[in-house]
Amino acid sequence: MNKNVLIGLVLILAVAGGYYQFSYKPAQEAAEAAAAEAKAAEEAAAKAAEDAAKAAEEAAAKAAADAAAAAEAAAAATTEAAGDAAAATTEAAGDAAAAATDAAADAAAVLDPAAFDAAKVTALIDASALDDATKATLKAGVDAAAADPAKVAEAVAAVKAALGM
Repeated sequence: MNKNVLIGLVLILAVAGGYYQFSYKPAQEAAEAAAAEAKAAEEAAAKAAEDAAKAAEEAAAKAAADAAAAAEAAAAATTEAAGDAAAATTEAAGDAAAAATDAAADAAAVLDPAAFDAAKVTALIDASALDDATKATLKAGVDAAAADPAKVAEAVAAVKAALGM
């Protein structure tokens, strides 16, 4: 009987060894391979980061040199342009003042209740810098005034108030 027990025990040990070889051993080898791949990927990422930092440093140095050259060129161009701009500004200011005077006179003529023209008042509202909601409200008032002459003075007063006149 001892002989049968020993043979059974040897068979159990052989089966357990085979199970270990076919189950745990491949999993351990796969884990070791994955760890090696992760380490290689980490080293590659570190090298890529180092290369990127070096490239960024070189690009920054080149950009600084280019910016310095551009600044020198811009300074020379600015000096030349400043004289031209001063003359142009003086002329433009005169033209703008004349245009503003003309525009104010035109706006005053358009907003005269005695000479009310709904199309001209609407065009004046459209050309203003008012927000869209205010423009829509004023246009509705002008349209109502076009339909009912009794509302002309009220509509013109609202437009003048909105335009700050």
